[in-house]
Amino acid sequence: MAVLGTCSVCDYEKTHDITIDTSMSPTRWEGKTGVSRYSIIRHLKHEPAPPKEKVLHAASAGDSFANNDGNLVITKTADRIIPLSEWHDDLVADGFDPNEFTTSHGHSVWAQRSTEEGLVTLYANKFSAVKKTAKELGKAAVYAEIDPAGILAQLRADHIRIEPTVTFEGEASAFVVSINDIQLGQSYNGGSKATIANFHRYIEMARQRILELRKIGRRLDTLVVVIGGDLVEGCVIYANQAMSLDMHRKQQVEGIVALLLHALDTLAPLFETVKVLACKGNHGEQRINGKKTALGDNDDTHCVEMAKLGLSRDPTMQHITWTIAEDEAAVWVDVYGWTLVTTHGDIYAKGVSGATTERKAHAWLKNMAAAVKHFGKIGRADVLITHHFHHDEMADWGDCLWRQTTSQDRGSPEFSQASGTYSEPGMLTGVMMPGHRWCDEQVLY
Repeated sequence: MAVLGTCSVCDYEKTHDITIDTSMSPTRWEGKTGVSRYSIIRHLKHEPAPPKEKVLHAASAGDSFANNDGNLVITKTADRIIPLSEWHDDLVADGFDPNEFTTSHGHSVWAQRSTEEGLVTLYANKFSAVKKTAKELGKAAVYAEIDPAGILAQLRADHIRIEPTVTFEGEASAFVVSINDIQLGQSYNGGSKATIANFHRYIEMARQRILELRKIGRRLDTLVVVIGGDLVEGCVIYANQAMSLDMHRKQQVEGIVALLLHALDTLAPLFETVKVLACKGNHGEQRINGKKTALGDNDDTHCVEMAKLGLSRDPTMQHITWTIAEDEAAVWVDVYGWTLVTTHGDIYAKGVSGATTERKAHAWLKNMAAAVKHFGKIGRADVLITHHFHHDEMADWGDCLWRQTTSQDRGSPEFSQASGTYSEPGMLTGVMMPGHRWCDEQVLY
């Protein structure tokens, strides 16, 4: 009989202190002793056995190992039919953990036979095992219970704000603010709670900036909200992305809608006219097996549409007009005769030649200008605001001023550790006037 304890040979806690009868399969011994068959197999490696039992079956010469899309595939064949449990034991003998494989028996020969215990087991002379993917092997994503609307409500309650009396004096002018690359759902660097708190701080800083500019004589009768994409982090943008999130897709969308409503609730009442200009980002794309589906199926613009629908029922928000991308990569709006264009930046990230981000953006705009009959005002941008690359850049191309924004996410540790570069999150603001296409810029940090 088995004596539970520590095996003097294997030094394995709670296994056995016996000599295994090698004529009996490890599965049978597991049933008789209650000891894991994997522990018994480990013990068998230390004890001599009759030559014909040195391998669990006569199939080692028939084993084949292949690679299928990065996954190990093992196929085993034998000259006789063998219980499936012994096929699993043979995987262990080969140095593999059966729990890391999806296994199946072959279709060439199989049968059912009753064992001495009266149980039924499957036998086969062919067996295959496919290594599970990293996602299948990984721990299921555990999403935090985060309530963005609740967090914002508490932040607003904690922040005492005196509403100013708004008067519009001086030359017409527009305050431009960019909301982009929030990527809500990232769990690192403080996670989504920190991202939401940071966004609340940006909007309050934008409000203070508006009051400052009015003190120096800017009328600021118009608010232009540029929404640059990558508002959500997504769930299937890269392999195993879900493992690095603290919010799933539904939570991310609800959170972004709450953030957009907070921004417009705070800023829109300060202006006579509000223009929202929204493009879509790559993180908002809906994908199957890593490939995007319909061009317009994007959570970034979906969130903007939901905010639009919600505010359409508010009588105090009827001074807002909306330009929201559908299938197109770039959108534009007229601001005092100037053409303001925005695109996320992924459209030229890989498909347009150029040694730097600035050269790629310039080449892309020239492509739009070359097809102006098709793309219209996109190719005639006076101000082009782009995103995606997370780093603050500017270039004056003569007829067009290019502004590449910093992001509003919490940064990517992996990118920083690989490249040695990083960019502080921030929110781009500026002013457009009939006689000045871009002035009074300030990036809010």
